[in-house]
Amino acid sequence: MWTANPGGVNWDKDGDPEDCLRVIARCAELLAALRGTIQMWQSEHDGSVSHSVPVIEQPDRINCLLYNLARGHALICGRTQIATADLAPVLEVTFDSAPTIRSKVFRSLLEQNGTLRTGQVEKLLRCSKPTALKEMEALAVLGIADKRETAAEYGRPEQELWLAEKFQWFATDECKGLRWP
Repeated sequence: MWTANPGGVNWDKDGDPEDCLRVIARCAELLAALRGTIQMWQSEHDGSVSHSVPVIEQPDRINCLLYNLARGHALICGRTQIATADLAPVLEVTFDSAPTIRSKVFRSLLEQNGTLRTGQVEKLLRCSKPTALKEMEALAVLGIADKRETAAEYGRPEQELWLAEKFQWFATDECKGLRWP
């Protein structure tokens, strides 16, 4: 690669497909939210969960990094223009660059077509109901998902988590088609 491009690579950024750039921007927004910091604590009196105001970075820097990842993938594939084939690593890095538990719950949300119940989160994380509720609350506070109480098949009502409208594209067939099998 160095021999073929001794003076560097001439990249025509204006020629990059708009739909690819849009996917990278979506990924940057998602990753900024997934990496947001939030302090959470549970009340000893009634078990309710409280939280601090979330701190979410601006996605600009992440967008640049993900764009460069797509460009690097294009280069190792012998191209000097990004293409849809370069988006799979961008999507995977996006999902895996979040804290482990958030990444796991988010991936499960995608596998379950955008909705999860408390019991599913408990099984996924092999945790107690209060821990599952805390993790679900974190995704809701960060704006990644919405949460509501729903009837359970058996016993007490459960919480249901579903992807926020802003991030529903990640559960679409279009997104699934861009990911590695």
